[in-house]
Amino acid sequence: MNSIYGRLALIGLMAILIMLPNLLWGPGDTDDVRYSFVWAEQFGKAMAAGNLYPRWLPDSFQGLGSPSFYFYPPASYWLAGGLKAIGLSTQLAITASFTILLALSGATMHAWLADRGTRPMLGALLYMAAPYHLMDIYVRGALAETAAFPLLPLVALGIARLPRRNGFILLCLSFAGLLITHLPMALLTGLFLVLPLLVWRLRTDRTVLLPAALAGALAFGLAAFYLVPALTLQRYASTQWLWGPYHQPSSWSALSPHSLIYQFPAFLAVAPVAMLIASRAQQPWRLITWVTGLASLGLIPFLWDLPLLGQVQFPWRLLAIVEFAAITAFMSARPQPWAARLAAILAVFAYGHWTQRTVDSFSRPVDFPALARDLPDAAEYLPTGFDGKLIRTTDRMMDLRQWQGLPRSDVVTVKRPGPVTVGRAAFPIWQVEREGVTIPSAGPILHFVAPTPGTYRIERVRLWQEKVGATISLIALLGLALLILRRRISHLSKFPSYSPSQALSDRPSFGRLRSRITGGDL
Repeated sequence: MNSIYGRLALIGLMAILIMLPNLLWGPGDTDDVRYSFVWAEQFGKAMAAGNLYPRWLPDSFQGLGSPSFYFYPPASYWLAGGLKAIGLSTQLAITASFTILLALSGATMHAWLADRGTRPMLGALLYMAAPYHLMDIYVRGALAETAAFPLLPLVALGIARLPRRNGFILLCLSFAGLLITHLPMALLTGLFLVLPLLVWRLRTDRTVLLPAALAGALAFGLAAFYLVPALTLQRYASTQWLWGPYHQPSSWSALSPHSLIYQFPAFLAVAPVAMLIASRAQQPWRLITWVTGLASLGLIPFLWDLPLLGQVQFPWRLLAIVEFAAITAFMSARPQPWAARLAAILAVFAYGHWTQRTVDSFSRPVDFPALARDLPDAAEYLPTGFDGKLIRTTDRMMDLRQWQGLPRSDVVTVKRPGPVTVGRAAFPIWQVEREGVTIPSAGPILHFVAPTPGTYRIERVRLWQEKVGATISLIALLGLALLILRRRISHLSKFPSYSPSQALSDRPSFGRLRSRITGGDL
């Protein structure tokens, strides 16, 4: 199948086949199905009404509302919400989003491997069907993390094409995409993929440093509309629920005999599979696969105690990068027969374990009508000061019955002076006003003291974090547009043009891939 359209059609067919159980029976009872439904449902309604970035979800928590998307990256729910807005049911919008993202991951992996000249079609199909890919969809139901998979090949392709303009643009946009898709994956990608690839390139071509740094700065600038509010408003949410024992990287280290990872033995198989199939690959891919594989199992002492890495929650999130690096390595160098046989045995075990968990998830019915009625959001987005005793530790569901009778309207009529409680979660965007005068209010459930009888309004205000973030993003967007519109980036015009695609043979290579221009390994 030589036509690019034929190859893309095959990738699309593969995505549909992988997603067939969900397409036939709807999302199963995965770890995140509740949040995917609650967020896609409200995102879709807001987008249909013309609000393309609904940071506040008004119906969450039985109508108290939630600031979920002041903190959670919006990209994956622009897709799911958009599909909901054009008429798909919420369940079908979620399933369709997974299918589209799976196909996109195959397409971007094909582009990356085609640029390297190493069996792109096979690699794309393997990437789509990799164990952690399927686990993220069918066991975790992690829509945002799945949305990060198509971006990893684009990040690598952008670095490979530096300092050329298309490499700069690709790196900038793909990493910005990661930042507004899944912050932990963006952090892991920066440390375990971008950094080693840049160091490897710098060994032979130091001209990549400036465009790489500029691409990174612009990527953060483009994502500032999300990052600034998300990083500065956390004191107004119950973020302590993000850092319980289950969410601590140390709880998942294979070095501990009581590690939670032993409850999910497939995690113990995926990394060794990747390391085995990359055992004879060229550098830096063998090194990246082995380091990330060991780190995903918590086998590198003190690594996950580092300040930023400690906030990733689960070391096995690295398996997304492990699989990408391993398949890249495998496409350029076959492992030894014994390593291939052992990897196949471990892969069968991993697939078997995830299949069992998938069957279990489909065997548990999901009460979507109840989810649509109560819209239970994530506990970490409850307002600061919320009584944690009302939250069940088993599933993080909360008892909100005591506030069911409170008024949800933006207009409150007060008949006599005194304390007033409104059925809305407190957050800095809400301001109580009467005749243009701001009335002090507090949380965790919005309440205030009415000095006189009358009509009080709950007004939404735009925070400085939103304004500053939007301004930075606009400046970054204008800067990127100027660079794109120029025939060449003036700051980089003194650098020699370089393209890895010119340096590679059109045929697959099973040895070391080297640049014909610089002699450096790619």
